[in-house]
Amino acid sequence: MIKALRHCVLILQIMLLSGCATYGAGLNGAISDLRKGDFQASEKKITQELSPTGSDRLLYHLELGMLRHLEGRYQESNVLLEKAERIADDLETRRISDELAVMMTNPRMGSYAGAEFERVFINFYKSLNYIELAEQSVTRNEQLDNLEASRVEARRLIIKLNDISDRKGNYKQKKDKDEETFSKLLSVFSKLMGNLVNSDDWQYRDDAMAHYLAGLSFEMNREYDNARISYQKAAEAYEGGYTKQYFLDDDTIQQAWFDTIRMMRDGGGYENEWPELAQKKLNKHWQNELEKWQRRQTQLVVIEDKGLAPQRKEMNLELSVNPGLRSLQLRPYLVGNDRDELAWFYVLYADKNLTQLVSGYLNITRSTYQPVFFTKTVPLGPLWYQAERLGLTEAIGNSLRVTVPYYGRLQQQGPSTLHVDHQSLPMIRASSPAMIAVQEQLVNAGADIRSALARAAFKALTALTTAKVADKENAGLYAFAGKLLMQLTDAAETRNWLLLPNDIRIRRVPVAPGEHQLELESALLKAGQKVHREAVTLEDGDIHLWRVRTLDGAPAK
Repeated sequence: MIKALRHCVLILQIMLLSGCATYGAGLNGAISDLRKGDFQASEKKITQELSPTGSDRLLYHLELGMLRHLEGRYQESNVLLEKAERIADDLETRRISDELAVMMTNPRMGSYAGAEFERVFINFYKSLNYIELAEQSVTRNEQLDNLEASRVEARRLIIKLNDISDRKGNYKQKKDKDEETFSKLLSVFSKLMGNLVNSDDWQYRDDAMAHYLAGLSFEMNREYDNARISYQKAAEAYEGGYTKQYFLDDDTIQQAWFDTIRMMRDGGGYENEWPELAQKKLNKHWQNELEKWQRRQTQLVVIEDKGLAPQRKEMNLELSVNPGLRSLQLRPYLVGNDRDELAWFYVLYADKNLTQLVSGYLNITRSTYQPVFFTKTVPLGPLWYQAERLGLTEAIGNSLRVTVPYYGRLQQQGPSTLHVDHQSLPMIRASSPAMIAVQEQLVNAGADIRSALARAAFKALTALTTAKVADKENAGLYAFAGKLLMQLTDAAETRNWLLLPNDIRIRRVPVAPGEHQLELESALLKAGQKVHREAVTLEDGDIHLWRVRTLDGAPAK
């Protein structure tokens, strides 16, 4: 019996090191079809992988909603995204006790509620869908209805952005003996916080591009003062740190102030204020641009979604006990880790200050950098005795597998250039969902590792206690096998909205009424260059939105 059990233990160890399939791995086939422009095949794979009623129901509606958006089926996209918004709102109000129960087993067994920025992008793309529907409208009344619907989504965006910090909470609840033990384990692992991110500097607290889109929606609806307010919020966010935090183009600040001042000039009531603000906020180039723009100028607005959001992955770490130092030690497994995992581990657990954190991550993933293994030692001090009383040190022993989420290196996106009326204009990088996702993961890394450690330790304690009750003579071996079995059920939270773009770029151009040939050259550093073309005919005072999505391997439209 014991010999057979040892063979099982060996097999389990091999299975543990192989890791679990991530959410992204399950959708790689759908993404591959999307890159080829085969929307039907992509949809089939998404619906095979995700359920509209299961724990991934939010992602089902998000991914399909974005797929419909890319197909140009904007009404169907909004139906799906509206459902996604209701699901996200409902999940946001779920009971804390339910969340705690999921954390003690496996985060991926619970319903995915979406990240803060993903919930904002639901309204972002709903608003864009309505603008696109307004562009396609046959009658003036239909066009006005769609612009009004876009305005409603813009207001929802503003409400979400105003409330976003209030909707972040944590849990402090003790209900039964299991939950009390789990909370005590969390207090032990809270010592790990010393070298993790502990600052609001990288929090997702606002979205300048969302404010900017709201401004565009209001302007298209001829609500010029509301447009001014939204453009100004965008300008203040870009200028206040959004551009720097997410590594965007400096012209984001100029563009947002330019449109703020333009609305002040065109809407009236600010005749004395706007010239002074233009002198203060706009450089010479943008001041000259302002002179070129007439009131109620016919204009072209180009928004390019480029690339795809990064996939969240799972990293396996090994936790062990060092009785001599009365400490815990955490390190990557010596096999099965790729370069990005080691880079993530190095950046998060090395003694670095906050400023070095993001820059260190970006530098460490370059091919010329050679990350090295190292062990993070966490002295527990007086908490050592609490850990012993709980049975934690015995349960951990020489090795305990811990799983945490991480992101690999970001996709590199080349420049994009708009050609119109003999002008060649660089597209402005105005938002980066990819960078937002990575920074949110960096900020949440402390909570992720603490809950992962506590979850793994809780399972190990349960296995040890059960083994001692079942067979005192062979309790150690049974506990080890039980610990491995329980760890097979563990997995990090690797779900995220994969069909979001890597980054979003924008350009606004004043044009004369009439016909125009548009061309967008979009460089992808690893996939050559895509060229998108479109012919448009504009009437006096029109604001025409040209939406472009550039993907590796996808045919240009």
